[in-house]
Amino acid sequence: MVSDVPDAEICGIVQRSIRSIPWIQQMIAAGKTRGISAKPGWWFKAQSLIHSLADKIVDWFFWFAHGCPAPLNNPKTFTIARLTQECSKSGLPLAITDECAEARVAASFCPADVHLVILLGEFSSISEWSALASSGCIRACNHESGTSLEGSSNDALISIEHWAAGKGIPFIVFSLILPWQPFDGPLGFTLKTDLIADDLLLQTAGCLLAKNAVSAPTVVSGWANKILAPSLSQLEGVGRDTAQAEHGGRRYRSTWKLCLDTLLLFSPRILVRNWFRRMSERYPVLILAHHLVSDRPHRMGMPTEIFWRQVLFLQRHYHIVSLSEAAELLRSGQIRIPTVTLTFDDGYADNFLNLRAVANEVGIPSTLFITIDPVETHREFDHDLATGTTGFFPLTWDQIQYWNTRGVEFGSHTRTHFDCGSTDLEILQAEIIGSRNDLEAHLKKPVGFFAFPYGQRDNMSSEAMDLAASTYRHFVSSFGGEALAKVKGPQSHLFRKKFYGSQWELGLELQSVFDFVDATRRWFLPQSTNSSRAPETAAAVSARPSPIRNTGVPPTPTGI
Repeated sequence: MVSDVPDAEICGIVQRSIRSIPWIQQMIAAGKTRGISAKPGWWFKAQSLIHSLADKIVDWFFWFAHGCPAPLNNPKTFTIARLTQECSKSGLPLAITDECAEARVAASFCPADVHLVILLGEFSSISEWSALASSGCIRACNHESGTSLEGSSNDALISIEHWAAGKGIPFIVFSLILPWQPFDGPLGFTLKTDLIADDLLLQTAGCLLAKNAVSAPTVVSGWANKILAPSLSQLEGVGRDTAQAEHGGRRYRSTWKLCLDTLLLFSPRILVRNWFRRMSERYPVLILAHHLVSDRPHRMGMPTEIFWRQVLFLQRHYHIVSLSEAAELLRSGQIRIPTVTLTFDDGYADNFLNLRAVANEVGIPSTLFITIDPVETHREFDHDLATGTTGFFPLTWDQIQYWNTRGVEFGSHTRTHFDCGSTDLEILQAEIIGSRNDLEAHLKKPVGFFAFPYGQRDNMSSEAMDLAASTYRHFVSSFGGEALAKVKGPQSHLFRKKFYGSQWELGLELQSVFDFVDATRRWFLPQSTNSSRAPETAAAVSARPSPIRNTGVPPTPTGI
């Protein structure tokens, strides 16, 4: 966060004991994914131990089936020692203190020319800290609001408080309410409140460091209305009675089928393939296709907590890279460790809070493919309205530009979410080339990636593929498959896999077990129209504006 504050004079970091951090924050810092409890006791700790052992067994099993790849060098669990090391690299001293010693540390820790103190967490000696800086100090406070129309006491009131130098009473710079959503859990909700608090702290710090203390409330309020409000406003009025609806963590295959599919991980074909990839350092890049991380019901959505759990699973077994990095690795012809890329289609505004909360916390890249017209007109997506789904708006250009300056990668997804199975060259040019021109005009930089809407084979005519290949460096589909490293010649077409909410199904999908099952079924039953990938196809059909074909399979939340 400090690196985003312009011209900041930072004296150091003061850290309380780990035990003083709220329990949910400790769980997030430790990368826990199960057993979240606001009041942990001995039974909760026993359950956590059992879950931890079970996770270690599953991780070892998956690592062995993957060919025992080299260590991934992913971030380690948060500790004071690690924090000390990172602060030392940045040239920031670190002080560990308790509540009784705060005043003494405040007096001795900061030099005389500090401009601003940013406090993260609860401190009893705020007045001492504010007296040390010419612009005082600021902090974010999260409280249960209890003011929602639905009567929920879980909504969070997030406030930014400013203590001017020498003042003992804080001034409220800005505050807002984050509504509790049907699929919210304590961990996911905390990730979002922390993200918003950090956003507001950065904007406030920028004003105070620029000596604009008087205008800080106006500036921060204007920024929040432009950047945060479009995502928050669509959450108003979502009823809590929808909390029992199905969410993106459910499985789409029966347990006995998944058990049989899991046995295939030890088949000679998959074991030999994985060990060969390890020995030759030629792992594929697995590109996962998704739409939105959302804590309210959407057929293609995944709750924040489930997405957090899946990302931590991926981090344990894969190197997570951006699509640009993936393209460079494929071009190099050498990929020594399993690698995965996360992509999100359409450009839903929910992602600005939920996806960004997880990505910022874990430090992972992602690529978003934007459909231009819904963003321009700020209207709901036609493929949502066709299925009776309302209230899900796209990102705004302000949000896209804000996110773009912070390293997120954007690609094109046509202007109108057009089915590119068409052979009409004039329309294809307007959709494929026109969308790139529109996106580049707003981002002020080249756009090198394109994702075909729906993404199945019959949604990509040869004319459309030729046009995409000549317009973009790479284009992606969504009918499965792996992106393999090729030294000879450029690789324009990159294949994407499903991002399942079930960790079991996600693991098998990443190992291409379902592709193997599909190929085997087509070999023995060439006329069969069903496949183990049927949920993906069903969701693709359900998203189309054309008449829906009944496949008898429930739609997946991440279909294209």
